[in-house]
Amino acid sequence: MYGIETRKLKSHSTFLETALARKKTGILRDLPLWPETVKSLEKIPRTGKLVFYTSRGNPYIQTLVNPDGNGNSKYMTINTITTKFSRLIKKSGLDVPKGTGFYSLRRTAATIAARSGDPFAVQRLLGHADLQMATRYVQDVSAQTDRVIENSRKYVI
Repeated sequence: MYGIETRKLKSHSTFLETALARKKTGILRDLPLWPETVKSLEKIPRTGKLVFYTSRGNPYIQTLVNPDGNGNSKYMTINTITTKFSRLIKKSGLDVPKGTGFYSLRRTAATIAARSGDPFAVQRLLGHADLQMATRYVQDVSAQTDRVIENSRKYVI
């Protein structure tokens, strides 16, 4: 089961954080939450350990296991968030590149985080198992920085 769980809130000077293990890697992440975010989350009525559920009471992302008839298990993921987000983009009429979806928000947040220049913090935030995955985002930013510096060079030299 996937989702935001508020099972462990810890107070900090300016924010709260919640412990959340990434299902893909099992790596525990402490994600900072602003006080405004926590107040909003606390106002949501709970029907289980997750914060958000579909209108039918299911988690937004579910992995179902079905036997295939040969004694093996077949896994199927139902991702309601991605489906609803894609419909919302189409309904909005926004002209977005092909392949833009809910995952694009994660990648955008990671790219913004990478601008800090701290790949270890990006790795921890995203729950990546190794630094190489996190540095892919940092390299994207580094390439942008190289272009900016080279472009600025025209005006200096």
